Amino acid sequence: MTFVVVANLDDLEVGDTTCTHQKQPLHEGTLQDDDTLVCAAHASRYDLVTGEAVGPFASGPIPVYACKIEDDGILVDIDQQLNDAPLPGPPAPGSLGAR
Repeated sequence: MTFVVVANLDDLEVGDTTCTHQKQPLHEGTLQDDDTLVCAAHASRYDLVTGEAVGPFASGPIPVYACKIEDDGILVDIDQQLNDAPLPGPPAPGSLGAR
């Protein structure tokens, strides 16, 4: 694994995640105790370890990469996606995560 610093914690901007259902912003969702993320728009649910869709509406997995935080740096192993999920497109126009 080759970890690369991709950002600092202070650099993160809202709107960099996308649900596979209707391209809604996943950053507005909620993290559950079972390591799943639930989309705030329509309750699609994703396993954050595997990226698999495990609830209603989601139409496929989300990409998963190994990542870690060291000091204030966010590091990602960008050379190896941990699953075969396609990269999602940008958030849908009119959604809160769209720019």
